[in-house]
This record gives sequence, C-alpha cells and structure tokens, in this order.
Amino acid sequence: MVGAAVIGTGYWGRNHVRVYKELKLEGLIDKLKICDLDEHHVERLSAAFGVEYATDYRDIISDTDTQAISIVTPSKMHYQLAKEFMEAGKDVLVEKPMTMNIEEAKGLVDISTRSSRILMAGHIFRYHAAVQELKLRMGSGELGKLQIILGNRLAFGVPRQDMGVIYAVGIHELDTFCYLLGVDYPIAITAVTSKSFGQDIEETAMITMDFGDTKGYALESWLVPAYGKRRDLVVVGSERSARIDYLNPQELHIFDTRIVTENGIPTRVENEGEHTIPIPYAEPLKEELKHFISCVDSRQKPLSDGMVGLRAVQMAEAALASARTNKIVKLENYR
Repeated sequence: MVGAAVIGTGYWGRNHVRVYKELKLEGLIDKLKICDLDEHHVERLSAAFGVEYATDYRDIISDTDTQAISIVTPSKMHYQLAKEFMEAGKDVLVEKPMTMNIEEAKGLVDISTRSSRILMAGHIFRYHAAVQELKLRMGSGELGKLQIILGNRLAFGVPRQDMGVIYAVGIHELDTFCYLLGVDYPIAITAVTSKSFGQDIEETAMITMDFGDTKGYALESWLVPAYGKRRDLVVVGSERSARIDYLNPQELHIFDTRIVTENGIPTRVENEGEHTIPIPYAEPLKEELKHFISCVDSRQKPLSDGMVGLRAVQMAEAALASARTNKIVKLENYR
C-alpha cells in the first residue's frame, strides 16, 4: 500500500488530512504524515488526527515509505514543491490552480514526463457525482443539441489578496465546461472584470467561452450579498435542460422543456415538466483522493492529470488577457 503526506494544513489542507485519515482507516493507505511551517498548528492537527507531523517538507522527501503527496500550500509555492517532490521520485497531487503562470505549469508537466511521476491537478468538480451523471446524460444525447452552459459562483466577503476570482473560482468553470463537452479548450474566451477596491485583483468576472455551436457563460463574484452563497451549473439543450446546485450535491434537476421551431423560426414553448434525479452522496474530495491513490498504485493517468492543470492555467491567463485588452482571445495562441 501507499504512504501519503499532506503539505500545507490550512483550511483546505485540513480537509485533505481528514479524508486521508478516513482512507487509512479503510485500508487504502498504510501511512499518513502532515507538514506545515506553523508548528503549533500542525502539532495540534497531528494530535487531533493521530498522525505524524513535520515542519520541514524535506523530511517528507527523505521518507522512503511516503509516495503520494498532496500539495495544499499557497499557490505561489506549488511549482517549487511539486518540482522537488517529483524529482525525488514522489507522485504529487497539486491543488488548483496548479501554478500561477503558464511557464511553471509547463515545467511541472515536463518534469512529470521526464521522471515518470504522477502529476495530478486538484480539479475537484471532475469527481463530483452529479457532474459525472450530467456528463453521461449529455454524452448520450438526452439533452439534445447543446446550446448554453451557465455557471454561477457568487458570495459576499472580503476578497482574497493573493489572486482574483478567475484563478480562485473561475478556473472551476473553465475546466468543468471543457470536461462536460469533452474538449481540451474552447475556441476563444472573452472576459470582463471589475476591481472595485483599486487593487490589481478582480473581485468580479464574467467569462464567455466559445465552443462553436455551444456557448459557455460563467459569473464569478465575491461582492454579491443577495443570494448568500450560490454555486450552480445549468446546461441548456435543444430537448432538455439540467441544473446542478453544488450546495445540494445529491440531486440533478432535469427540465423537460424546449422551444419548438418551424422553418428555423421559434414558435412556441413545449413544457412537459421537470423532475429530480437522486444522486448517491459521494464526497468529491474523497473521490478525488481515492483516484489519486489508485493512480499511484496502478500508474494510470489521472482524470485530472498535469495537462488538465496546464490547460486550466492557460485558460485563466487567456481570460485575464481578454479583460486586460478588451479583446477576444483565441486559445490556439496558448497551446
């Protein structure tokens, strides 16, 4: 079996520790270590979960019994840590965004290839049960010709200081839309952003993705108090539409409604109602980490491998470039 370690035990890193502890109790890993620079914090977490801890990540690098590494540090540290761990023969899962620029993302993919190490990006919505169910139904043609994909991530709170909404949350839509449609990139991206507090960090972004006949629209904001916390995904097809409320992950809503056309002209709405498909609960993070461990064991390519992480960074950079220049950005320029 595999020994695992979590590097960085802040809010999201603690979730990695909790899930890995569950996997250890279930016999899927045989060892777990955690590492953080804050010794007081990591010591308390170590006591709470009954696992070993370190304050220097090099102690994990030198541990021959630890193979699978989750890197959940601030994003600016991802490249150097992932590089050192892979060059030392470890397999790594790097939380999103994999890096904060394209060159570093390309560098990690190259190191992964040269060293034959697993490089997996933490794009958690690929492991969301309702997203996977929706992808199956889209692929079967149940929704008809796909027309629009809409994503909303709205909240009200103090904006982050280390990155704007495109890298922090919009990257989810950039990747998930491509995953659902089975493509690597949209044809082009257009983005409009606002920076309400005079900082060089966007707090709101509207991202448009051109997939040819299908268009994607993602609204991301930390400045909207009207809905509480809103996280949803809508796919509109010519025959049916579907909605996922990420805050209610055990349901997929199907709308059996369409616009009927005559000679290509819309004439009436045909509505046969809606229904909810129950989805067995599976925590996306746990499914993601189980997949990571499975890939480490089997040496198979992860569903969200390093190329997925690279493409997400390229799309985020394209969106930021569009907002900066007020122009449509073609993704062929980023490949």
